[in-house]
Amino acid sequence: MPHCRFCLDIPFRDLPYENEEGFPHQPTLDALRESAKSCKLCKIILWAAGCYLTSPGGIVMSKPSEELPDGRKFMTQVFEGMYDTMGVMRGFSNGAVVMNTGSAQAELGEPRSVDLDARFPQGSNVRPWLYGNWYRSPYRDRHPLLVGLGIRLGKGAMLGEAEGNSETDVFIKGTYLRIRTDEESEFSAIVPGRLRTDFQGSEIAFQRVHKWVEECDRGHDCDKNHSCDKNRDSPIVPTRLLEVSGSGETIRVVQLGEQRSHYLALSHSWGLSHRITTTKWNIVKHREGITVAQLPPTFREAVLIARKLDISYLWIDSLCIIQDDFSDWEVEASRMGNVYAHAYLTISALSSADDASGCFRNGRDIKFASTHNPRISCDSWTTGFTAIPLAAGLIIDGRDNAVEIRRFREMAMQGDPKSRLYVTCEWMPPSLKDDPKYYLVGRFGRKVDPFEHEPLNKRAWTLQERLLSPRTLHYGSQEMYWECQYCVLCEDGALMTREFPTMEKVVASRYPSGGDESRHDIWHKLVQEYTGRHLTRDQDKLPALSGLANLMASKTGDRYIAGLWGNNIIKDLYWSVEINEPSHHCDDSEHDATMPPATKAIVKRPAQYRAPSWSWAALDGKIEYSHLNEKGIQARCLDIQVPPAGKDKFGRVQLGWMIIEGPLYLLHQVEWEKERYKRVFKFTISVEFQSGTGTKKFGSGHAKFDDEACFPSFALMLDNEHALILRANGMRTFTRIGTVSLVRMSEVNDPSTSAGLVMQGKNESEKLGWSVEDEQAAEIADGSPQIVTLF
Repeated sequence: MPHCRFCLDIPFRDLPYENEEGFPHQPTLDALRESAKSCKLCKIILWAAGCYLTSPGGIVMSKPSEELPDGRKFMTQVFEGMYDTMGVMRGFSNGAVVMNTGSAQAELGEPRSVDLDARFPQGSNVRPWLYGNWYRSPYRDRHPLLVGLGIRLGKGAMLGEAEGNSETDVFIKGTYLRIRTDEESEFSAIVPGRLRTDFQGSEIAFQRVHKWVEECDRGHDCDKNHSCDKNRDSPIVPTRLLEVSGSGETIRVVQLGEQRSHYLALSHSWGLSHRITTTKWNIVKHREGITVAQLPPTFREAVLIARKLDISYLWIDSLCIIQDDFSDWEVEASRMGNVYAHAYLTISALSSADDASGCFRNGRDIKFASTHNPRISCDSWTTGFTAIPLAAGLIIDGRDNAVEIRRFREMAMQGDPKSRLYVTCEWMPPSLKDDPKYYLVGRFGRKVDPFEHEPLNKRAWTLQERLLSPRTLHYGSQEMYWECQYCVLCEDGALMTREFPTMEKVVASRYPSGGDESRHDIWHKLVQEYTGRHLTRDQDKLPALSGLANLMASKTGDRYIAGLWGNNIIKDLYWSVEINEPSHHCDDSEHDATMPPATKAIVKRPAQYRAPSWSWAALDGKIEYSHLNEKGIQARCLDIQVPPAGKDKFGRVQLGWMIIEGPLYLLHQVEWEKERYKRVFKFTISVEFQSGTGTKKFGSGHAKFDDEACFPSFALMLDNEHALILRANGMRTFTRIGTVSLVRMSEVNDPSTSAGLVMQGKNESEKLGWSVEDEQAAEIADGSPQIVTLF
């Protein structure tokens, strides 16, 4: 299907912005319809013209009134996508808007398109006008970047003359066609989009990896003259390494002692498949040699990567730690932070569920996509807009460098290999000439972590591996990614700011940029992420973070206490099991059906003791942190003891207890005041703060229990609004069972309407199901500061 002369004459380098005069394409809509029968680019331009006339919904930003040369004023409305620029609000196509607490989600399917034949009969006096979607380059002194091709229909070139606009309202809708090119193309400097490789072990893929390494060493051409490789001169090496140099069929375990050298580290999922490990009985044999053929695919491909990068040594935990020697395992596990921190590069087998899966994605399946098996770009994830499942095109490795072509995922190619452009169907938010967007994923929509749903990211051990690695090469299920201290580079050309913290930011008291996020805030985010991951062995909950905790303690001088920090202990106590109870912010009952269901993280308790109840490590389940009022802190930690269970003082613990002082109240469950609250709050419990005798009511609040709701229970105030929910165990001894927030104080200490709680002797307490411990706790729960012990 050849291209028509109008498509061949499109001045891609000089296309106007959306809010400028459009570039004329076919002379009429009828001509475009006819050309679409033989010209592939006209075909998808016609489709995009129909999409432009729909109302996509989501977040719309209104700009102040502007004045045209003829004196007419108009209001400009800019479609931003399904997320606002801060990623806080999520919009839906029906107009509903909710607070966004989850990760970015794209609505998979084909974007809506108007039936142009019905709306514009033959002979209609409109024609297509083209414009470019130009984004601002994040690199210094660079030309604007062309990310999309836009089409609007109208009688004239001006935006106000476009179909769908009126004399008072002008809509800025972005572009429905995405533009990509090749590395060697003359357009590569202005078009960031690229095609992905279908086989990540190909020569083309390794050429990209080499380029990423070189760019990182040069400092990414950013304003900071730096290299993310801080270990180029004299890296410290682990106790054992695999020597993989040369091209032979054998590698071996070596100990370099004081010798210093570059090495790669592997981050992988063991899984349940057959494993090869180093043990006390085969360590001598492994020093003599291990044939590459007997390695599982993930290890074999890691060896290949090391050799392609001309690095002689590789660290793999299962082969460099003696797995049946607990003493060696404990020592080496505590040093794991340094292993990844000093690696030249970490290889991340991101898409592999086990060592039998390999590092490289299975290219045979990548060409087939559906809404259940999407292959879309990070750009589509960040906007949340309706996305076609196979948005980012593929290079099919071979001599002809062929490109996979599919209906509505197809590419219109222009020019020879040196000037080729690929046009695919993918919406991008508008960028205006006077207010261009930065081409950074997360800056024009919801922040995105492309690794979030990958198998490796579900493994608890790999959180510290990713955090501590200065540079990581990720082999994902959709594409390859380069992650370093500066940025995340995607194989399809997308550039992302690194949202996952670096070790430098974790240990800093404040961000270097002057932001207001402390290292304790970052720690809370890391714990939230960590607790959503899985462990094969229950008792590894604290050891899997010990390397990170060890480095943090050495750099900050802070005391690490079973997942919490001594200098922030009161704030670190205020965690809760993750609950998401979405609600929309209007009275339209039709929006109720749009709301996702309320969810609560599944909580499991380990069979053996693992941590005190006030530590998040005591349970398995995703938790979340909330902020305390710095100026309203009411609790004091008087003493705390958590003796370690072994040599690693940052790993397993024997037991733990804390002596703490704070105001203590009795909690009593009450009904929600409004029917709407009952629909929204499926897991949050409405409670009253009372005196232990039930004769006074101090206020009302919202309680979140770790497991099932439990009454009687008690509230120990941490600040003037937030408290721990406690269960009485004995005389002034408690365990933590949840958190509660005080939302309204009583104007006066009114007598409680819950007369059934008034203590009138042993018989009455037995009727209420109270234990002796509950009675003892109730006697001191009068709202005054009390000294209690938490186990």
